[in-house]
Amino acid sequence: MWKEDSLFKELEEKGVLSEDLLEKFVLKYGELFLRAIKAVEEKRVKKYVFKPSGKSLWIVIGKTRKYLVIPDFYCSCDDFYFNVVTRKKRQICYHILARKLAEALNLYQVVKLEDDLFRDVLDEIKLYKANR
Repeated sequence: MWKEDSLFKELEEKGVLSEDLLEKFVLKYGELFLRAIKAVEEKRVKKYVFKPSGKSLWIVIGKTRKYLVIPDFYCSCDDFYFNVVTRKKRQICYHILARKLAEALNLYQVVKLEDDLFRDVLDEIKLYKANR
């Protein structure tokens, strides 16, 4: 599990990505941060909320497909599997970082759906992966 750092606490407190904070994120996360913040700016981070249960799913739309993100823990992308889990090259992928940034900045789209569509959303994510 990824241990978040104090940069996110500072970001949440300020509510804005100051120039100073931007530099700190770039120093810490490098290219990963740049890809993540681009996803946030392009509104590719979505929170699906299902009613009436209140269940939610975080989805980050990548270049070719949608990825399921379990906050601070898991992403369905290949980079997470190969570079985080298997090779242990880093603690997170850019999708996990994008979701965390989007939530801290309150810059994500909320998609409200009925509970009976929960399975369909998960199946759609699986289909994207299967058809690649």
